[in-house]
Amino acid sequence: MPNYYETLGLEPGASPEEIKKSFRSLALKYHPDKNKNSEESRQKFMKIVEAYEVLSDEQARSKYEASPADSPGPQWTPSADFTRFYSYEEIKRQYRPAPDIHGGMWDISDQANKGMLKATLLLFAGLGAIVIYILVSG
Repeated sequence: MPNYYETLGLEPGASPEEIKKSFRSLALKYHPDKNKNSEESRQKFMKIVEAYEVLSDEQARSKYEASPADSPGPQWTPSADFTRFYSYEEIKRQYRPAPDIHGGMWDISDQANKGMLKATLLLFAGLGAIVIYILVSG
């Protein structure tokens, strides 16, 4: 049976808040969408989700803790809406602080990326105009 506490980097008896915090950081780090859909990150992410689903549910956690370490344990299956519930965007949305708080890892949004692209294009257009001006007037 897998050691779910080890998977989440926690000690047995961790609080629900510690479990949630560890899941959040590991899920964002190993999410396949964040890692070019690599098979390795997908496998790691699935183990993290499995550990979180067992340890965050009090009934499942008590069954897990009561079973002997050498027993195979029950077979875990993801929920029916797994891809929607554990999408990268859903994890970010669920654990994002209030929308009016800015800074940290959540500050780089799609709008910020579009703004950077516009600024870069404007910079290159300006540089191009300067080069053309120098070539024409020289």
